[in-house]
Amino acid sequence: MIYLNGQLLHSIGGLSTKSQAVLSMITGGQKWLSLCMADTNLTNINAASENQLLKMIQNGLTGDSYIRFNTFRAAINKILSLPEPDIAQMSDIQCSANDNESNLAALLQQNNMLSYGDMAKTADIIAQLVQKRPDLFQVISFEEMLILTDFVTTQADVSPELQAQSAAFANTNAATVSDFVNLSLFFQHAQQNLLGDNLIPQTQNSEIQALYAQLEAAVQPYLFTPSADMTAEGGNLAQSVQELARANNFVGYTTASSAMLNLIKNIAFNDLAAGGLTMTINNYLAAVKNLISFTPVTANNLSQDGATASFKFQSGQGIADVGVDREGTVYLLPDTKITHLN
Repeated sequence: MIYLNGQLLHSIGGLSTKSQAVLSMITGGQKWLSLCMADTNLTNINAASENQLLKMIQNGLTGDSYIRFNTFRAAINKILSLPEPDIAQMSDIQCSANDNESNLAALLQQNNMLSYGDMAKTADIIAQLVQKRPDLFQVISFEEMLILTDFVTTQADVSPELQAQSAAFANTNAATVSDFVNLSLFFQHAQQNLLGDNLIPQTQNSEIQALYAQLEAAVQPYLFTPSADMTAEGGNLAQSVQELARANNFVGYTTASSAMLNLIKNIAFNDLAAGGLTMTINNYLAAVKNLISFTPVTANNLSQDGATASFKFQSGQGIADVGVDREGTVYLLPDTKITHLN
């Protein structure tokens, strides 16, 4: 028998319409739940909520957290985070002959999800990268594939020459796939925004390498990530992030590459204030801290693999993009941008 928060569940119809739709997307989920409700000899299963019950069913029947369609997959936590009309529409599509990329394209786009077709666009870059860094690109996890697919979409307007130069720079310095993406974008931003147009490529590369070395030494004290209360959900988790931002030690970069990419987008290296780079970074992070602390969250999103949530805090001062992982680690994302530093 199945209990929800201590109450006996008599039928699938006793679940909310949202939970019924998600259950229909779990392979064998409806049949399993029906059998369990009817079997009085079964050890009682007591779930605290419908979401917890659905996660138990998903993981128990499939061995992982992913709900699969013909053209994409997403963690059940991601599916549960979607608007109810979108969940209902996905359920209808999966249960019909319309489970294809064409019918799902709009739903995937509006919910920040990628299809297998999107991921296939990374084939060329992976084939090139695996020759240089087989340790990073020989075996790609689903999370890394999502990162690379997002990266490839940013490269449409980047010249092949700059792509090759930035990849060579990133391959030399990256320890992870995420590092490769961050450092490629670091190189591209530096060349496009910080260097003179009349410099020869060799000089450009030397100046970017020098800038990288300068920042690599400067960011180490800022790789501090506080932890949020993961028992909170939705708006309460965003509130927990704001409370952390008000604490004295809030910084929140997880890796040097993400810190350097974010800082190079926000600091005018040719016009550093008195006190140098450290003071400039401190002033920038103080502005970020202030923005997060006193600005209501304007958007939130759960990653397709269910591993991280992101919260955007936006005002006239700029936008702070903050990530939170499964363990509650809170960190700044590279897209954080302060437009007006006081």
